[in-house]
Amino acid sequence: MFRKKKKNEDGISALSRKINQKGYKAKHLESTPKKKSLREKWQFRKEGRGKKKGGILPDVEAEENRNPIRVVLLTGVLLVAGYFLTIGPLQTLFGDLLYFRIHEIEISGCVVTNPKSLRKWAGITYEINMLTLHPVEMKERLEAHPWVEQAKIRRIWPDGLLVSIKEYRPQALLAEEDKEGFQYINHKGAPFASVSVGQDLDFPVITGLDSFNTESEKKELLTSAAMFLELAGENNPSLPAQNISEIHFTAQGELILYLVQTPFPIYFGKGEIRRKFSQLHRVLKVLYRKKKGKAIIENVAYIRMDYQKDKVLVARNHSG
Repeated sequence: MFRKKKKNEDGISALSRKINQKGYKAKHLESTPKKKSLREKWQFRKEGRGKKKGGILPDVEAEENRNPIRVVLLTGVLLVAGYFLTIGPLQTLFGDLLYFRIHEIEISGCVVTNPKSLRKWAGITYEINMLTLHPVEMKERLEAHPWVEQAKIRRIWPDGLLVSIKEYRPQALLAEEDKEGFQYINHKGAPFASVSVGQDLDFPVITGLDSFNTESEKKELLTSAAMFLELAGENNPSLPAQNISEIHFTAQGELILYLVQTPFPIYFGKGEIRRKFSQLHRVLKVLYRKKKGKAIIENVAYIRMDYQKDKVLVARNHSG
């Protein structure tokens, strides 16, 4: 009563069995596969390469694909083509094509500088060709500008150039008697540009470096000043960066700090900037408290952070 189905009929529809029995071809049912797109072909080739690497293809075909002669020839062709496009005669040929001339230049990140001056500084003109452009050289020219800390060059094909810069951010002003005017100091303690007329002067001033002849000594002192300003930049309420007026160095290399609201000196001595800054922060927190309606710090004559390692000397004036 029960007849066992053939194995090849399991899971096959009646229409499919009829097609198999009559011998119809796919084109009779207009089921011919469509032409593959470029993306599908690329995916198919990618899968094929994966099968080759996995050892699915026969050994003979795999041997043919690993033919070293073909690899050497292909490498040679690519090298020759690269030479003619970048160095050889074709560079001149393509360099004269108007299609690849730069028509749009965008420079971002300017605060103190401006795009027009930077284009002139780096020699960026609309006569430059995208194919003959040298991004590394352009980057080096831009970063040679006093205010430019970092520059990035990006070509937007076929005729656009995108330049993004990062300017130095001044942390202090350096005043030296043998130099006219001030110099801006960056976060590393290095001078990077002279202050021009009309530019911002609302920064702490570093003085006293005239006593030192060698650049290594000056660099060491500026580094310690930069560390102090970095700690003050955390904007704690007792010792914010905007409350620092002057950082002075004595002939012995000792640091003396002056605050904006309080004219008395704070002697830091030499070294251990981080530890002494932490101590001063705690001391000022106490001194800013009011006693009988008057802040204690108003009667301070000076503070010595170099008094003892674990102690701070706060001297009061005669009225205190």
